[in-house]
Amino acid sequence: MAPADLSTRYGARLLLDWLNQRFETRFELSDTQGEAFVASDGEHRVGLYVAPLWEEEATWEERLRSLAERLDATGTEGSFLLWVPPRADVPAEEPKASDFVLRVQMAATPLPPGGRTEVTFPVTIKMGKMRDEGGYASVVGGLSRWWTRITENVQGTYHVDSSALHRLSNDGEAREQLWQTIGQIAAGVELGQAADFEIEDAWTLQRLPESSTEAGFAIVGAPPSVDPTEGIMVRRSARRRLLAANEALGALDVELRAVGLIGSYEYAELEGASVTIKALDPSLFSRLPVVCILADGEVRPTFLPRSLPWAG
Repeated sequence: MAPADLSTRYGARLLLDWLNQRFETRFELSDTQGEAFVASDGEHRVGLYVAPLWEEEATWEERLRSLAERLDATGTEGSFLLWVPPRADVPAEEPKASDFVLRVQMAATPLPPGGRTEVTFPVTIKMGKMRDEGGYASVVGGLSRWWTRITENVQGTYHVDSSALHRLSNDGEAREQLWQTIGQIAAGVELGQAADFEIEDAWTLQRLPESSTEAGFAIVGAPPSVDPTEGIMVRRSARRRLLAANEALGALDVELRAVGLIGSYEYAELEGASVTIKALDPSLFSRLPVVCILADGEVRPTFLPRSLPWAG
């Protein structure tokens, strides 16, 4: 990704805002040099490098840009970053593309600077009853990590196919309501029969702090054909990105070098890239005091100094 790409620049702003809060500084992006960003507070300079932990596909990136341009055309004010969950797709055909734009616009409009929310898209879940006996749910897809909560709410043995779901809402109340709803639906399914019902795919949308130089929508996510959490791929991507970061930041006249690697995870707390990076050759990050993972609208530090170099 080149700095001209808005999603990369927004990633740099996200990382810089987090660093400002962490160290109580007031840095602002000032310019770009090659593939790196430079930020200044008038006295000190920071270099930033931001890139995704996957290989880009031109067709996929063009689809993301096309939808972002349609969102820009709605006139919604602010700088917005929409996070596409792992293995999720974005619509290319009508009427789904227009519905996508409308849903994102409606979620974005009331967001204050620095705010976060979820954009919801309806998806269909399938549930079949396999046995009258037992109290167990076999779950595949996006709900699989919560199979025990679903099991607690069914009588009998069921198979739940939630392959259409990519990210369940992070709202605890919404989740609890869903488990109860699934239990109610399960009670009405006869042996050997199946039921389809809708739930909501919930994608993270954030509005960055105000900027005097740029605004608009950026959509970031790995191509749906890629498993961005696969260990070997993440390790190879991390190594390439850190090599590129060293090259991009090494020649800059800055006092701190920071790297933000964009990861694709359902929730930030599930990111596993930090562990992978720590197992790499230390020479890759020996000159990079700050290495963070940007995921699902959050910044997760992998390496971070106790204090800034000029703080003494």
